[in-house]
Amino acid sequence: MKTKSCSIYAVLQTPLAGSVSHIVRAHIFVVTSVVLFLIPLSNSQSLPNDPTTFTSSSELVLIPAVVNDKSGAHLRGLKKEDFVLKQDGKLHLISFFEEVKTTSARTTRSQGEAGKFTNFDPTSPQYHRLSIIVLDFLNTPFSDQAIAKEALVKFLREVAESGEPMCLLVLGRGGLRMLHDFTDDPKLLVEGVRKIRSNPAPLSHEPIAEAGHPATTDSLGEALTKMIREQIQTENHLSSLAAKNQALMTVQGLEQVAKAFRGFPGRKALLWASSGFPFSLSSPASLMCEPACPVHQRGEVQSAYDQLWKMMNDAQIAIYSVDLRASGSGLPSASETNFTHPYDVGDPQFDTDAQARWKMEDTRNSLQLFAENTGGKAFLGGGNLVQSFYQAIQDDTSYYMLGYYVSPQNTKPGWHDISVSVHGRDARLRYRKGFFLARDSSVSSAQQEIQLALSSPLDYTGVPLSVSWSGREPVRPPGKTKVQFELVMPANFASIDESDQNHMIIDIVAAARNGTGDVVADLSQRLDVHLPAAGLEQIRHNGLTYRGALQLPAGEYSVRFVVRDSFGNRTGSVLAPVSVSP
Repeated sequence: MKTKSCSIYAVLQTPLAGSVSHIVRAHIFVVTSVVLFLIPLSNSQSLPNDPTTFTSSSELVLIPAVVNDKSGAHLRGLKKEDFVLKQDGKLHLISFFEEVKTTSARTTRSQGEAGKFTNFDPTSPQYHRLSIIVLDFLNTPFSDQAIAKEALVKFLREVAESGEPMCLLVLGRGGLRMLHDFTDDPKLLVEGVRKIRSNPAPLSHEPIAEAGHPATTDSLGEALTKMIREQIQTENHLSSLAAKNQALMTVQGLEQVAKAFRGFPGRKALLWASSGFPFSLSSPASLMCEPACPVHQRGEVQSAYDQLWKMMNDAQIAIYSVDLRASGSGLPSASETNFTHPYDVGDPQFDTDAQARWKMEDTRNSLQLFAENTGGKAFLGGGNLVQSFYQAIQDDTSYYMLGYYVSPQNTKPGWHDISVSVHGRDARLRYRKGFFLARDSSVSSAQQEIQLALSSPLDYTGVPLSVSWSGREPVRPPGKTKVQFELVMPANFASIDESDQNHMIIDIVAAARNGTGDVVADLSQRLDVHLPAAGLEQIRHNGLTYRGALQLPAGEYSVRFVVRDSFGNRTGSVLAPVSVSP
């Protein structure tokens, strides 16, 4: 992103009439962003009063726990004392406890009403039931895509009277895109589904060599078999590389979902209709993987999967995976599509029937693993979207929210396991499996995240934002207009390190794109300040208003604003269109 040589002011508003605002002038340079994996005490989400004392450097880890009895019904009336919470195997005091009863009221975000654009609903602090539906066409073969669309339309018609808010996204070759934001009218989602175009291109590299060979009863047969093995191994390497890239695209799309919805309070359900993950994490001794899958590739994808699970857990999003390749999806079974010669049974390269069975089982296991690691559930017995939807609603209608504080100074950065149990009850629990502790204010680690936020079709909600266009002025030489804006962040939007003289680092970025997607104007600024006591109070109780401007020629533009809280590792973004007259 290009640096702009202009002066921008950040104003810390004061509630007292006539008092002097604290003005911070900062240098403008390329900024970056990272992702929040904890909810800091300075988060704007309101929590009930709690007698526990803490410092500003403490972090509150929230754990939504679904607790059911033998019949699958919510187990009501449990108290804080009924739960046992452990981090890394050690008991922790539960500092925040609530039995949550959610509402199906639709959440709204201002899209220009009263001249404001927001990434959050400022009028509703309550817990909502939110169902996020992702139709995964990136990993679904062309032959199954039409079936998947029909199943989704049928599903939307069956749940039309539920009144539950849903949003619909599709993951394809071009990445993730939103077909419709949250609505309680499934008819609008049906219209979006019908507009989805199927892609007949193969999902990944298709092998040319057939997994067959002549009998090795003579030297010619042995030589030909050796050549075929080498060809198959080469193609398996190519397929493995293509599958890895496809898997990383899938992870990136789902990461954007986590970033976009983590700012909504409470537990969220992600209904993921897919044919599975394209890259296997099975043992290297398994068929299809040995010797073709390089160890470093498996490690890279495993790391990406781990990171995704952590982000979903931190965003309190549970994955309900629906296997589109299950029985009834239209996919032929392995026995219908493969033949293995008796002398090739058990051969890693030529036993195609075993390979097909392994691949099917590996896909199902992967979907199961992603659901279990995020506190959701996998539906593998027939691609039943309706059943998964109602299971997600039931789980999100009533659950328990547990919370405890950790100190970054006394806790190692990285992943920490969480376990929850209930005293003396035959209860079935589902909950997030851990949290990620990270504090990284470096520019290098944040550049990728800020670029993802700028290019994402979704608003990130880690930092609540509201933007409005505040004025216009002609500039010299003629041909452009100075379009002014106000970017408002509410009270407690940022994490402040009081142990380091009230240190706060905020990155602010704006990029204006024209109708073809080209960046016409941009700005970036980092506010790296040590706040005086009065400034700390301003941030705590009144937030921050950032005033700036972009110089734009005549035309129609979409301007993406991004704010990154460095110490909190949170990102917020909002899109605001603007029209400039000649």
